[in-house]
Amino acid sequence: MIIIEEDGKMRKIFDFNKDGKTDIDDFKHIMLRYEIILVGGMLLILLPLLNMAGYLQLDSDTFWILAGVVISAEALLEIINERRKRKE
Repeated sequence: MIIIEEDGKMRKIFDFNKDGKTDIDDFKHIMLRYEIILVGGMLLILLPLLNMAGYLQLDSDTFWILAGVVISAEALLEIINERRKRKE
């Protein structure tokens, strides 16, 4: 267990949502955000353009993998948001 001092309080280094414990919610807090989808979408625009211009040599499977990651992240976010709405 790695802890660091922040504002006079000790917390775990992987406690991203600062709730005092490291759990799956910390992963959701960092990885399942709309910013991740935005970055992935921007890469899906930029990488093929660079590939077509000859600056990169990427296999088309790379783009499909990236598209799958972005779509999966978006789907998980929607599932989480729907469950939150049902609880309220």
